[in-house]
Amino acid sequence: MGGGHLSRPDFGMPQPDPDHPLTEFYLLLQHGLDKAGVFHLPALYASFRAPARRIYADEAAGCLTLSETADEGAVLLSAPRNLQLLYSSLHVEPDGSPAALLLTEECSRAVCAVQLLPPFVWEDPLPPLPDVPAALTLQLPLQDVEAIDTDPAALARRLCQTTRQKHWLAHPKADLYLAEKIALFQRLYR
Repeated sequence: MGGGHLSRPDFGMPQPDPDHPLTEFYLLLQHGLDKAGVFHLPALYASFRAPARRIYADEAAGCLTLSETADEGAVLLSAPRNLQLLYSSLHVEPDGSPAALLLTEECSRAVCAVQLLPPFVWEDPLPPLPDVPAALTLQLPLQDVEAIDTDPAALARRLCQTTRQKHWLAHPKADLYLAEKIALFQRLYR
């Protein structure tokens, strides 16, 4: 795996709060991406379960379930793959809270947001995701908290190169699939 990927500086943008519990993990992941140049994306399966009646776009999203595994009746929208990175940038809220790592794909220039989820109870809501076409969460278990002190390089590689604890929140193919299902239900229940 070659390098060549760069972290994109955000001149004039808020800097991450060094005391925020997730800042260290975001910077570790970004450092791992600088070395690897790839981020492994999980498979994307979609299931659509709607009532047997006409449905509208504003309620249809509640009938869609995204998953990384093939549940019964799920449709494969995207196979697992490596996202080849052009660059990454850390999206930070005005108060310094890191919100997501934005990954820009090399060929398509499409952006995917990766939001880290802490392994502990979170009292406040997580920072909002930026408006991007694709987004996923990456859950950090307690073993990652231990690994960041004992073997941070290995943790960075694992976060980049495996699909464990990664869950899709949004994807353009899911939006297209949902639009097709809405159109089908509107034709069936005129």
